[in-house]
Amino acid sequence: MPFITKEDRDKFAVTGKVGLIASVSPDGYPHIAFINTIQAIGDDEIIWGEFVHGLVKMNLNENPKAGFLVLNPEKEWWNGKALQTRVRDSGPEHEQLNSAPLFRYNTYFGIGKVHYMKVYSFSGKQKLPLGKVIKGALLGKFIKPVVQASGKGIAKGTTWKLMKDMTSLKFISFVDEDGFPVILPVVQASAKDRGRMIIPFSAYSEELGKIKPGAKAALYLCNLDLVTVLLQGTYLGTRKKGSVKYGLFDIEKVYNSMPPITGYVYPPQEMKIVH
Repeated sequence: MPFITKEDRDKFAVTGKVGLIASVSPDGYPHIAFINTIQAIGDDEIIWGEFVHGLVKMNLNENPKAGFLVLNPEKEWWNGKALQTRVRDSGPEHEQLNSAPLFRYNTYFGIGKVHYMKVYSFSGKQKLPLGKVIKGALLGKFIKPVVQASGKGIAKGTTWKLMKDMTSLKFISFVDEDGFPVILPVVQASAKDRGRMIIPFSAYSEELGKIKPGAKAALYLCNLDLVTVLLQGTYLGTRKKGSVKYGLFDIEKVYNSMPPITGYVYPPQEMKIVH
């Protein structure tokens, strides 16, 4: 059964898109990485290039189930579920990705490996509903005073700035009943405090309603300068204040997803002595 059309494949080929891959960590949390090399090479197959060997790649070696999302500059987006089938360090797709403008003249970082994935579900093209997103962001600010605080002072510095920024892109991931991680845009999300995010249901309420209370989830935040951070924690479930329906996400881990040094910044990691 075909999923991905020629129009989709052409739009995936642009370089100015946001591409995200979600995997499942051994501890059950979704883990999201920014990978804008995502391309479609058939009606049910996508590829993407690896130039930094991070946690998503390691997770997929243990559990090949993945979720993906593509958002282009026209505010069109696609998501789906896919299974990693193979990884290659040569071949036509390897040459194709390394010839892209971002990597063609890059002496230090090139595409080392190409990951191939069979697509099992695909949303097709969707338009980001900017009116509903703006409405949700405003509703989040409106109900913020009456939403219970987390009492945690986890987020600091850049993380806190991205959480507060109404213009930053925000995406949530959770593990579906079939074991595949799902990624959804939640640009309308806003910070309650340094340990809790409010996610109004102004957009994608049906999809958000599928996340079970107590589920392990992840929030990926990035701005237009591609400053990014990954938050992992617990989705507390659906709440309602008057006519406003929303979900709550509590932070438990903060992962710096920007090179050159990626890793968890909260909880603090013990430094290992290297001899």
